[in-house]
Amino acid sequence: MAEFNNLDIFHNNLRHLLSTHGYTQKQLSTLTNTSCASINNYINKNAEPSLSFALKLKDIFGVSVDDLLEIDLSKKTQEKPKKETNLTRFIGSYLMYFYNSGEYKGKVSNFSKNTLKYAVISVVQEDNGSISTLASFIKNRDDAEEIKTRLDNATNTKQKRSIHNEIEGAYKGTIDVSDKQIFIYLKSESLNDQSLIILNNPPSNKEYLGGLGTANSVSRGREHMPCIQFALLSKKILKVSDGEIYNLLSLGVSDVNVETEAEQLINLFKNLYINNETLKDDLTSIQKKKIVENSLNSILSDLIDANMFRFAKVSNMEDDDYYRILKDE
Repeated sequence: MAEFNNLDIFHNNLRHLLSTHGYTQKQLSTLTNTSCASINNYINKNAEPSLSFALKLKDIFGVSVDDLLEIDLSKKTQEKPKKETNLTRFIGSYLMYFYNSGEYKGKVSNFSKNTLKYAVISVVQEDNGSISTLASFIKNRDDAEEIKTRLDNATNTKQKRSIHNEIEGAYKGTIDVSDKQIFIYLKSESLNDQSLIILNNPPSNKEYLGGLGTANSVSRGREHMPCIQFALLSKKILKVSDGEIYNLLSLGVSDVNVETEAEQLINLFKNLYINNETLKDDLTSIQKKKIVENSLNSILSDLIDANMFRFAKVSNMEDDDYYRILKDE
């Protein structure tokens, strides 16, 4: 094996691998159990990397140690390996919390107990070693938690499948991962329905506890409408109230800055009531009120059009907030 006699090659390769695979130094620190300071020293050629660090890079990126030390990887055509090939850390049963999409606009109850729905998802290992998923959608929280407890006490995949089959319209499917995302595919033959759940894939090889994601499906009923909504997945039974969970799922509310709009209204008020003597005398109180109403309506419409309902994103900040709740549980 080559010695660390050319730090330039290793330095360039480490930068190339981080850039190509989209990792930050902090993420690589977590994956390799190496301090951020050490990684920063390796990148800036201030220290010679340890052999154990090079071996961890080999496992993560699928690149031999010799190549790391001797070959410019940026000039070598190679297939990008998957960061995650071992799905066993996802095995277990999870509670899923999500909004009730069965109501039409304007008909949704103000009470969170009627707005939230629940599911239990199991990631299991089959006899042939493959990893698959089972899921059941439950009407109320108490029943969902009771089924989750039964699944946790089940000792094998056959028992878990039997528990799910007790519930009408049970789903089954697969799980897959990319560098940054987890994909849970679900399908129910009896209900002729399919769903895809997408979650953040944390940069860790530890047991997966759950996270924030989106559930993507087509709702059933009189009208078939695409349904994309936020969902929480938890390996633990949460003790927080439905109201707190409801708020956690409300990720699409825009934090709108109205400083410019406030200035516009202030200037309008000044022109109507303070500065312009002619305008003050020519306009009645009702006319001034209508001008203010029209201006406010126009500003609000522009704000909503520019900031609301365009997209919704599960950011790392929100995912981290939820993960801290899971750890506290």
